[in-house]
Amino acid sequence: MPANLNKLGHRIGARGGKTRDAILEATKSLLQRRHLGEIRVADVAAEAGLSPTNFYTYYKTVEEPVLALCELASNDFQPLARHLDGDWSGEQAFVAARAYIVGVLDFWHEHGPMLRIEHMLADKGEAGFVESRVKRLRRVHLALERRIAQAHATGYHAKGLDPRLTSYEVASLVEGMAAGFELLKRGDTAPDTILDTTAHIVVKLVTGR
Repeated sequence: MPANLNKLGHRIGARGGKTRDAILEATKSLLQRRHLGEIRVADVAAEAGLSPTNFYTYYKTVEEPVLALCELASNDFQPLARHLDGDWSGEQAFVAARAYIVGVLDFWHEHGPMLRIEHMLADKGEAGFVESRVKRLRRVHLALERRIAQAHATGYHAKGLDPRLTSYEVASLVEGMAAGFELLKRGDTAPDTILDTTAHIVVKLVTGR
């Protein structure tokens, strides 16, 4: 259904837009305090100061506003690809990789609860969440693939290495670091050490240097 129509097929006006935004904010707030499986439609409606009937005018399940939040978060992620498109010559590769990693970490701090659900449900094959994750990471994957392919063509990588698959692995590595950052710090590892080490790994995987 088009984004400007509600579940009844009616056009969403200014008032309806505020109601939908209230549902999204309520869902985001609840996810900061509870697991997805613990949240009911009635909980979201109560958090938003609405009735469950109001909720069902815009969404069928709790997962639907979560997916909408993931799609909105993707807009904040796209500018990070600039770090992968810039200068990666010499020592600048480490600087650019670290800047990308810091950006991803900040992004996860802001949107972590939704992103964990996106990963979980995408891994389970939920079509909407698969598409959300693929769309969010597509620009990053393409930027990484181009750099890896260039390094591969000039002999910096083994012949059997697949640039596209490697781009997925590198992006997943950084996402995994961001998702588990607090756990990594429990080992008495300084945050800067985590960031620097991850940047060195990314540079090696991308450039072969």
